[in-house]
Amino acid sequence: MRKLSLDKKATIIEELKRIDIDPDAYSIFINKANHLTLKFDNLSCAQTHILKQTALICGADAAIPKTAYSGGRGKRFPLILFANRRETEKIEQRLREQPWMDPVREELRKALSDSARPTLRIGRKKIVFSRTYIMGVINLTPDSFYSGSRHTDAAIVERVVSDMTAQGADFIDVGAESTRPGSDPVNEKEEMRRLRRILPLVMKHTDLPVSVDTYKSRIAALAIDKGAVIINDISGLTFDKKMPEVISRNRAGVVIMHMKGKPKTMQRNPQYNDLMSEIQGFLEQRMAYAVESGIDHGRIILDPGLGFGKRLEDNYVIIRRLAELENLNRPILVGHSRKSFIGKPFKLLPEQRLEGSLGVEALLIRNGASILRVHDVLEAKKVAALIDLIER
Repeated sequence: MRKLSLDKKATIIEELKRIDIDPDAYSIFINKANHLTLKFDNLSCAQTHILKQTALICGADAAIPKTAYSGGRGKRFPLILFANRRETEKIEQRLREQPWMDPVREELRKALSDSARPTLRIGRKKIVFSRTYIMGVINLTPDSFYSGSRHTDAAIVERVVSDMTAQGADFIDVGAESTRPGSDPVNEKEEMRRLRRILPLVMKHTDLPVSVDTYKSRIAALAIDKGAVIINDISGLTFDKKMPEVISRNRAGVVIMHMKGKPKTMQRNPQYNDLMSEIQGFLEQRMAYAVESGIDHGRIILDPGLGFGKRLEDNYVIIRRLAELENLNRPILVGHSRKSFIGKPFKLLPEQRLEGSLGVEALLIRNGASILRVHDVLEAKKVAALIDLIER
């Protein structure tokens, strides 16, 4: 006897073929092998018990809190459903007989729907993420945490942009203000000066889509005017109320990132009750706000914000559980490159964190990252090509 690792549909079919199963039965066994673990956060006492009993009837199970057994009018309860795909289908079908369970049934239906790979509109182009995309980082700052990304000299920026383009980058991300932990904000005038001088040179030396890392609407407007097509807002559109209008009016893309606090203070004892739930809830809320403000849903990228208001262990949890964000159906960008959570356990400086960054990259790709924001384009591109070949 051996245990099969059937984590992909193609692998399941391959094993079924080996033992000569009727192809008409493939879907049955695929659904039985595909397990779903779904958490509901806000069910009434009645909904909790109905879903629990329905799960048991269909051969699945559900975990509910002890307090749900004693009931309580007006109280809301969480529930974790453990079921394979076939069992989940049965549960969804049975709940059709109970109209008051329609909200729960709709969530199950969404979980059962095979979500297509997310797409992203950039200008008139549409990107389908059938592989991992690489975003090269250029910081026009003297104080970014990694010295290898600090490029304040125009001639060096020109060379770096040309090199990143030749090495296979898919995007270039330019920042004129360091947002490393503990950093002081740069005044708008200085940030604008840096961009005015360098951004035209970036545009001149690449035809790749250029992103500008800023949370200020006036800087975003300047960047778009100079040719940038994505605004990378670490605040998730919370610091500047005028930012959504600038992005919407110019039909630009936007990266909505999760961050707790501000760069100056974000690493002063950040706390979470339910890390992944809080990150997902924030991203959902800000994405809804963006769409309500006129930003095209298809131009939104989401970023869980590794290292931004996160404890050391929080970063590891996000990496392991990144796939939970896939149900938001937007491309997931992750900036992990050379960050402190890679070097801190081993007392490694940013300049010594390349190997760790590449190892984390492999995990992020496996767990659903669409875009990786990196300092080392050539190395990251090679790793992505290999992991994509194995995984996708």
